[in-house]
Amino acid sequence: MKQFDKEIKKRAKDFQVPDTYNKKVDAILETIQQDNVSAPKKKTFVNVAIVIAMFCVIVTGYFLFSTARKVEASFLDSFKQTILDFFGMDREESEKLGVKSEKEDAVSKPDLMMELQEVVMDSQNIYAVIKITAPADIEFNESMTFDYFGFCEGSNYNAENAVTGVRDCILLETLKGKPNVATYVLNISTDKQVKEGKEVTAFFKDLIAEPYDSTPDILVEGMWNLTFTASYTSTENITVKGTEDMTYSMLGETISIKKVKLLPLGMTVIMDVSEIPIDILHTSDTRVTVRLKMMDGSEVLVDSPEEGVKIFTDASSVSEYEKKGRVLNKYVCQFPKAIDINQVMGVYIEDCYVSLKEYE
Repeated sequence: MKQFDKEIKKRAKDFQVPDTYNKKVDAILETIQQDNVSAPKKKTFVNVAIVIAMFCVIVTGYFLFSTARKVEASFLDSFKQTILDFFGMDREESEKLGVKSEKEDAVSKPDLMMELQEVVMDSQNIYAVIKITAPADIEFNESMTFDYFGFCEGSNYNAENAVTGVRDCILLETLKGKPNVATYVLNISTDKQVKEGKEVTAFFKDLIAEPYDSTPDILVEGMWNLTFTASYTSTENITVKGTEDMTYSMLGETISIKKVKLLPLGMTVIMDVSEIPIDILHTSDTRVTVRLKMMDGSEVLVDSPEEGVKIFTDASSVSEYEKKGRVLNKYVCQFPKAIDINQVMGVYIEDCYVSLKEYE
């Protein structure tokens, strides 16, 4: 403190001030020394700390703001880059190398929610009831279906594992008071048996309106899958193997019936068409008339190639394959509703009658 006092005195003498002023300063310093009052260092330190802190905040804020601006600008610059930038070339260079890119405008569309309600199936028929919830602005009606649909084996859609056959997807009903909620029936009549215990996936692509128009309106775009395990809910069937007398005439040749299989949901008939020349077989209508003879004496026209007649089948198909050097046709049809096969006495294939009575 004495050194500090001497320094003050020394500097005070350098100023050209009156002697009375120096005496007053000396008196004040003498008083401070006698009272031994120390300077408020803590308060001064706090004030300095606050000033330094504020300065740091300002500098840090400026730095962060500047950095954020740079990061944001950098992000926007990278976001604006094209796929040509990814390849490290400009437009002129890309045209020189024959690499072109196109930008397309895509409009996002609302999605669908699907739930598998129930499945009814046997060895050749699958019926699946699907509950579909669409956005509120979509109202289901009979003119709406899917652009592509069906079943495939496995837990995901795979075109190579698609189950072949005649398939349909029709509106069953809409929920009362909620036209955007509906149930559809997806069904297939197949000549490819789906074995029990195998995973099966029902698939749907693009909900459309007026499917038979040349340019149908796509209401909801997307691909949906629903997977379930194959389990025959209908196992009852009557199968009859063909005999030598089970024949009929087609295109001037004799056709042999090799097997008839009747199920509650449909039927299969396998016919030997080897006697028909291949060129004629492949250019002719080989559909057949099929009738069921019931126990009460009535008949049910299942299928017919004739136009305008009312038939019972919902869907049918004829496929060709070879086995042991013979050419076979497999006729498969699906019924619109289940029948009691125990009430069927026999089946007419054209004019050939195959009795089922002894197989009850």
